[in-house]
Amino acid sequence: MRHIHEFDKNAQSYQRYKIIQTKVARHLVQGIKKRGKHILDLGAGSGEVYRAIDWEYERFIAVDMSANMLRLHPSKKVEKRLCNFDEQRCLKLFSKEPIDLVISSSALQWSQDLDRTLATIANISSNVAFALFTSNTFATIHQMLGIDSPIYSKEKIVDTLCRHFMLHLETRAYRLFFLEKKDLFDYIKKSGVSSGRKRASIKELRTLIRDYPLNYLEFEVVFAWSKE
Repeated sequence: MRHIHEFDKNAQSYQRYKIIQTKVARHLVQGIKKRGKHILDLGAGSGEVYRAIDWEYERFIAVDMSANMLRLHPSKKVEKRLCNFDEQRCLKLFSKEPIDLVISSSALQWSQDLDRTLATIANISSNVAFALFTSNTFATIHQMLGIDSPIYSKEKIVDTLCRHFMLHLETRAYRLFFLEKKDLFDYIKKSGVSSGRKRASIKELRTLIRDYPLNYLEFEVVFAWSKE
């Protein structure tokens, strides 16, 4: 899968470009009502969820498909598991574990089958906290290029989440401003939000950089927390 390679390749630069992901992880953790003692973090990356947690726990399992990302995780006490949560065999490893909180921040939007993935998570724990970017992220760029977003719409995300969990939902929009257009497009390439999916030609991208009318990037995130 190409996006796995891209996350591995850009792991170091991701550390410098993860501004929005950090904000999202902090807000997600702050909204958790039922704090778990045995935590499973899916798509853990370099540890933004771990850094945001401010309560005592007994066990923290960080799952990610990128070995380079996991190497950047800040604590040796964390159990690191290299596997892709989008594969059933990965999630089923935890079905018999005493997990009482599943968290995923800025990752589940890349699931190839979100319904199946959420169904499997529901068998692990009913206490969850999720944050997913929606197709309104980079909306102007997609519109100018005439391409569809590679991630799910807000409506699809909400409908699928509510099929499997009883949730409090919130949608937040973010804007990230840049002084130079070059910096804006460097961010897209290196932040991990785009998952490295190149869906436009070099000529189209050059035209886009020249004509892009905004000095910021748009993001939209759906937050979901289990009801108490």
